[in-house]
Amino acid sequence: MIGRVRGPLVYKGIDEVMVEAGGVGYRLQVSVTTGNQLPPLNEEVVLWVTTKLRDDAIQLYGFFERREQIMFLRLLKVNGVGPKLAFAIIAGGDLGRLERQLVNQEVDELAKLPGVGKKLSRRLVLELGELLKKELGDIALSDLVGQSASGEGSSSVTAYELMEALQALGYRSSEVEAISAKVLREHPGLEVEKLLKLVLQELHRG
Repeated sequence: MIGRVRGPLVYKGIDEVMVEAGGVGYRLQVSVTTGNQLPPLNEEVVLWVTTKLRDDAIQLYGFFERREQIMFLRLLKVNGVGPKLAFAIIAGGDLGRLERQLVNQEVDELAKLPGVGKKLSRRLVLELGELLKKELGDIALSDLVGQSASGEGSSSVTAYELMEALQALGYRSSEVEAISAKVLREHPGLEVEKLLKLVLQELHRG
């Protein structure tokens, strides 16, 4: 199964691109969000890939950011949400705001997203709200809940990326949440790479 593709961007359409890798041209469906971040034609691009098998075809979906791919897969778990609608929901706002709306059960705001409406917005909250709480962990969750009034999502993005980076290094959320929260409080606005180094220093010191 294809997980990622790297190569020159040889075609760019409204919702489809082609990336050449190893002499093969891969056609991928992309969202508006990813489409807006793509380089000019013939320049190299790296896309995360989700493969979906259908009765009559194999469909590839490409994502500029891993985070967008994760949200896409979450949305597909909800009854009534297919790839096209998942792309529309993601393109309707930034990912931090969407995560906050799901966690805080902001049904009315979710209902305003393209193709959603009240009925589906309730289903999204019901099926994804608790899932997000478990996946994001206490650090990102506290940020998301705290942003319900202000609408700012940058700190939740940083917390999410920090936790994801630590998990990629083999740490469990329960092992690093307290130290990560301390570092985030003491160094607001710092880049994820620098925050990661500080967390690792604290862990090794302990």
